[in-house]
Amino acid sequence: MKKNNIRHLQKSDGSCSKVLKYAGNLKALCRCNRLFHAVHIVLISICLCFCTVSCSFLGGNEDDYTPGLIFEQLWNNYNKTYALFDVKGIDWNAVHEKYASSISDTMSSRKLFDVCADMLCELDDSHVYLQAPFDYCNAGGRFTAAEPFSLSLIQSRYLEDIHTAGNGMFTYGHLKSDHSIGYVYIAGFSYGRTTLEQQQGWAEDIDTVIAAVSDTDSLILDVRGNRGGLEGNVSYIAGRFTGKAAVYAVTRTKNGPSQTDFSGSVELTISPQGAVQYCKPVALITNKQTISGGEYFVLALRSQSNVIHTGSRTAGAFSLSLERVLPNGWRYAVSVQKVTDASGVCYEGSGIAPVASYMCENTEDGVASGTDAQLERAVSFLKQ
Repeated sequence: MKKNNIRHLQKSDGSCSKVLKYAGNLKALCRCNRLFHAVHIVLISICLCFCTVSCSFLGGNEDDYTPGLIFEQLWNNYNKTYALFDVKGIDWNAVHEKYASSISDTMSSRKLFDVCADMLCELDDSHVYLQAPFDYCNAGGRFTAAEPFSLSLIQSRYLEDIHTAGNGMFTYGHLKSDHSIGYVYIAGFSYGRTTLEQQQGWAEDIDTVIAAVSDTDSLILDVRGNRGGLEGNVSYIAGRFTGKAAVYAVTRTKNGPSQTDFSGSVELTISPQGAVQYCKPVALITNKQTISGGEYFVLALRSQSNVIHTGSRTAGAFSLSLERVLPNGWRYAVSVQKVTDASGVCYEGSGIAPVASYMCENTEDGVASGTDAQLERAVSFLKQ
């Protein structure tokens, strides 16, 4: 099995990708924040074309279907609906040849799952997964070892006037070494149980946070370890750090069986939100655990001239995903969008990296000894 074929892990990590559970959840597309609403309207047509699931699928018995049928249906569904083969340089027919020879009608469900999981791991996509009653596989690097980061270290060594808000989703204060520099950490973009509503009440506390750091000359905005969440929360919070409306991303959604079948382009824009925005110099820190909705937030903030991006490369998982069901009841998710920044650059799989002069990585030894190199580098940039 591949090293990133992670087992026995829950998938409910608040990923910004909307997992669409069967046709009954199509209403969710129409309730999204206006920033993403156009994208989701396009998704309705895809769901109608590719997500019609019969009642027998919902109660499918693993033993009622041959391994060959399950394997071929899984491969073929990705062949028709997966949006990122060209971005990732993957020959899906060659992948079929590689794994089809391992399928036999006498193989166990356990072995079939392993082969199918290995096949999906060829995609290296954190929004792709396979779930059976006995196992779960994420096909990307979402659950790999985290980059060294400690919020408690930041609080104890670097901050004063520390407060939390938004049910603990925001941690903020001032630097001990320089009170003119503020610090805001955003843990994620969803909290607790989610519903069809795309904005949660806790996000409104961003206004309290902005007010608390309004006396500073510059700000460190930290989204390391932010695994995403709800789109409405992303745009609501990002708008508080926006001084000028801008296009920050362009999406195209799969709308047919050919690998070149896509909808027209939809521009995503960011604009000032709320009574007050923080538009002084901002250093935005990321790492490889900045995922999905966290990455949309990064794209949005990078469109602003007062923001510098530092830290390390993000995860590279942007696409909206559809959840589907195989005849034996196993569930899987397919990435159905191609997302670029405003200039047409696609970061799917590679992640968003700061420019070379702003790149910085933490080390295990450094954090263990009480040093956050990425934070200290961000401070130095703000003082230049």
